[in-house]
Amino acid sequence: MTETVKVCPICQARNQQHAAVCVTCGASIVEVRAQRPARTDDSAAARYDFRLGEADLAEASLSRRGRLLSAVLVLTILAAAAAIALLMLSSRSGGAAAVPQAATATYTRIAGPSVTPGPPSATFTSSPMPTAPPTDTLTPAPCMRQVAAGDSLIGIITGCGHQNLDILPTVMQLNGITDEALIQIGQEIIVPLPRPRRDSAATAAPASEPENESAAADSSSAGLALLAFDPLAPTETPTLLPGLMWHDVRPDENMIAIAVQYKTNAKALSDLNPEIEFLLCEFGLDYGGPECTVNLWQGQRIRVPAPTPTRTPVPTASGSETPTPLPTATFNAPIAQSPPDEAFIAPLQQVTLRWVGTGRLAADEVYRVVLVDRDSGANFTADTRELFFILPEAWAPRDSNSHQYAWQVDVLNTSTGRVSNSSAERGFVWQGAER
Repeated sequence: MTETVKVCPICQARNQQHAAVCVTCGASIVEVRAQRPARTDDSAAARYDFRLGEADLAEASLSRRGRLLSAVLVLTILAAAAAIALLMLSSRSGGAAAVPQAATATYTRIAGPSVTPGPPSATFTSSPMPTAPPTDTLTPAPCMRQVAAGDSLIGIITGCGHQNLDILPTVMQLNGITDEALIQIGQEIIVPLPRPRRDSAATAAPASEPENESAAADSSSAGLALLAFDPLAPTETPTLLPGLMWHDVRPDENMIAIAVQYKTNAKALSDLNPEIEFLLCEFGLDYGGPECTVNLWQGQRIRVPAPTPTRTPVPTASGSETPTPLPTATFNAPIAQSPPDEAFIAPLQQVTLRWVGTGRLAADEVYRVVLVDRDSGANFTADTRELFFILPEAWAPRDSNSHQYAWQVDVLNTSTGRVSNSSAERGFVWQGAER
């Protein structure tokens, strides 16, 4: 006799006839009536529970028609794969079998020269005349200077004719100098000569006319050859334009002193000497302003306006004349240039004082630089024959505050100790730094 069971309405699981809760899903089956289970087939297909979701694993459940269709599908896929493989093999074998034909070269017979019977005729060919080897050109020797007391490397370079300091690194490397301020008295300094410039104010030298065309050609070729072998040769200036004259720069002489001597100004000197650089000059002022810098060296020749001669009547001697004393050379006070008045100097910045001398120092005269720190009351002095002075680090402020400095330049006679011709006092602010 078959026992009655309760079938869960949710998961269709079978439970005991007295169960109140489904043991599979936990649903309440109190109100479900117990009944006898339906009679099932004992075959594998009837025993398999398709609710498990694994119907694809029950191969025995397939019908005969389904099995036949599955076999036909598998055979079709295998046949298609075999056809594709054969097609690929045939294409590869067909490509390898194709061998390109080698190109055949065709030869063209070239006809040889024809021979004409008879004696050969003489032909003349002109051979070029041998050119004379170039002659050796003398290379000018560099500028050699021996360091004397009070000399600086910048002053030596300027004295050798350089108008800017672009050559300074080359001079330091050539002489094995690591610091431009550390040069020894008696040391030999080698300075390359500056490149000569074309003189635009030169007049052409008179030349005699050649007797014939060949002589003119020879002279022109000789001029071209000279230019080719020595392109940096300076242009000769045999004559000057009317109203001009030459002035040879003397030691410690500058542009302002020359302008005062010849009663001219910086603009006129710049126009007459275009090969000389007038840096930071204000030509609206007579002497170019405080920033005007013109580098001149001893022995340099510059053009200046020639003074106009005036006729003076010769006085007649009366017998009671007194001898007139000879005029003595006067030296005006130096003119301070930089730094500008009330300028601000950053911490640890190098300060260079520059001025313009208006006369020539005697052998026993020097420039006395006087610097006063108004905040700390410290006084500093130094002597030099240059037109500039670099302030030592010991003169800088010793704290982190800003200090007011005042400075001036005097002319000191080392023999008598007398100070004269003092420049106007100028000042600047120097910011200190922690040390």
